[in-house]
Amino acid sequence: MRTVALLVLLSTEALADDLRPEWNVLYGHEEFRKAETILHDHLAKARASADQDREKLMGNVRTPAELQKYQAQTAARLQAILGEFPPRTALNAKTVGRLDRSGYAVEKVIFESRPRYYVTANVYVPRSRNGPFAAVLCPVGHWGAGKFFEDYQRLGAYLARRGFLALVYDAPGQAERQQYFDPVLGRTLLSPGNTQWFVTIEHGYAGGQTILTRDNYASYLAWDGIRALDYLTERPDVDGEKIACTGTSGGGLQTELVSALDRRIKVSIPVCYGGCAPDTPARRGLGMADVDALIAPRPLLMIEATGDPRGSVLAKQKRHELISKLYAISQAGDRTSFAIFEEPHGYGGAIRQGAYRWLSRWLRGTEPAAADLLEEPIVIEADSALACTTTGQVKTALGGETVFSLNRAEAMRIRDREPLPGKRDAWADWRRRLRAEVRSRMSLTKVESPLNARNLGSTDRGGYVLEKMVYYSEPEVYVPGLLLLPKTGTTAPAVVFVNEGGKTAGGVIENYLRPLAESGVAVFAIDPRGSGETAPASNPESSYRGFTSDHESQLMYDSLSAGTTPLGMRTLDVLRALDYLRTRSGIDSKRISVIGQGSAGLAALHAAALDDTVRSAAVTGALVSYAAIVENEIYTHRYSMFVPGALRKYDLPEVAALVAPRPLVVINAVDEMQRPVELNRAADIYAPARKIFDLIGARSDFRVERAVSAADILEKYRALVLAPLR
Repeated sequence: MRTVALLVLLSTEALADDLRPEWNVLYGHEEFRKAETILHDHLAKARASADQDREKLMGNVRTPAELQKYQAQTAARLQAILGEFPPRTALNAKTVGRLDRSGYAVEKVIFESRPRYYVTANVYVPRSRNGPFAAVLCPVGHWGAGKFFEDYQRLGAYLARRGFLALVYDAPGQAERQQYFDPVLGRTLLSPGNTQWFVTIEHGYAGGQTILTRDNYASYLAWDGIRALDYLTERPDVDGEKIACTGTSGGGLQTELVSALDRRIKVSIPVCYGGCAPDTPARRGLGMADVDALIAPRPLLMIEATGDPRGSVLAKQKRHELISKLYAISQAGDRTSFAIFEEPHGYGGAIRQGAYRWLSRWLRGTEPAAADLLEEPIVIEADSALACTTTGQVKTALGGETVFSLNRAEAMRIRDREPLPGKRDAWADWRRRLRAEVRSRMSLTKVESPLNARNLGSTDRGGYVLEKMVYYSEPEVYVPGLLLLPKTGTTAPAVVFVNEGGKTAGGVIENYLRPLAESGVAVFAIDPRGSGETAPASNPESSYRGFTSDHESQLMYDSLSAGTTPLGMRTLDVLRALDYLRTRSGIDSKRISVIGQGSAGLAALHAAALDDTVRSAAVTGALVSYAAIVENEIYTHRYSMFVPGALRKYDLPEVAALVAPRPLVVINAVDEMQRPVELNRAADIYAPARKIFDLIGARSDFRVERAVSAADILEKYRALVLAPLR
């Protein structure tokens, strides 16, 4: 019986081995069952730590002098994040129409917040009173209708009937200011055509390009608000000492931001405040609580609605508790309050009444009578009646600038970076300083924690042994990898291999991993965090909404808030894989290369540029340059591969130059639309790298090439990795 039981046990174990995935590393291991959330959890922890640091800093403010110092430092940090604003230029404001209604009039106004960058607005003017009026600036939330949205029509009309002049203006990407409007489709070409929330798509898309230049899309929105204030103060019927700001949703976020930046706003009322990630200036060392703190001690009413997610409302209430302590330090505790109304997300009637009470108290010094809170019916205007342009779109009626064209111009202004060295003896210093800049902009810090590498299983494949490995790139961040170790009897050259779709993406094993191992190359194929086996569930929506709102997009902004970048984290994973290979027996530590495919090619390129122990590098099917993204209106690359503000200091060809004098081959570079770049064009773009390789006598070690098949690419890899040391 014992013999039979033993046979059954052996048979069961063999069957279990047969049923295990052949090329996946983490399956079947309980400790890695949350692999798909590892990156999210890591960033959430980092962001929570950053938030706690800010809360502690705010909590340590106890005197008016300390508050003044904290606000000065916070204001400087906010301005640094937003970047320098452009010079104030002529607004060239024009009133292009007027509607007279019961108790108020609606003026249709166009002004230029920058030269030929047109802002469309409706001004609701009281008719039953004489000016100058207290005024209210009303930035609109992420409704596609913009200033036409019914909640804002009611807000403007009822404020005007109560004696306040209200300016409701369109943000870029909504109503008459659609940035990617297509006259054939009759809508923004980025929208799937079935949602009013296309504003978030436009902001995300334009924001992706802005990452590479200004770093922060919120700067464009904030400047529109500041120039709208300029317009109000230029009106003779406005009392410049009595200006408030209120908006809901994304308009609530803009209310917070513009109120923090411009002290001409005397009363601030953000409603259901929040917005899409590109609109938020939050970065490591600055959160929205810091922004709100800059409003103190001016009157601040923060309003939420029961229609918003309960957890979000509670978090905002906690945030206000921090702010209220700062008001108390200023002996202004009565100047701030937090209110929750039984309303859906928006600017409903109960919210309007609460806002009106607050405005009356602080701009008029009185409490409104009950009769003043009544809202008699108003005319809800058709979009065409309120439109400021003849076609309903700035782009077709006036032309002018867009966020894209402004961002492209910004890139052209900063294109004249520090020139490449012209003499060999200047190369080392240039290389040292640029490498420091690259590392800093990716927020890449050296990690000293142990790798804790483990072999989760080995299989003899004849000519090589397949090892399923996992190592810890950072504490709590594990990276799965497949190590194909040739059985040559001698030390083997090695390569760290990364593919944008993961180590088991279609064709990777058959076309590259196995053939390289069978050629005598040790191959360590890894899934950098958030890819392959550690990738979150994919977004099924195949539209620009998915493109700008999926996990990769959110990853970018979550990373920035945590003080890092996706590319920096994934480059670190490649660097740590190199560290691991250098510890392995059977590996020639002087002949370790990196190969990157698709977007993962940028992680491989940056790793080779930053680690002098890399013997050689190959990048296949990767973006040819960051400049291509900002020089063209439409692009199809995820902005999780972008580096904030990179174009102010360098582009990808300069990163390639840092690999010199070690061999580097760039294969099948792609443009902003992921189309193959003609070989001559790619060579021209990579001229800076060629110049450096020439300068130090390594001309033949840099190549820009085309390959027509996987077999052709494989041969180029073999030639690179197996090349003898010189």
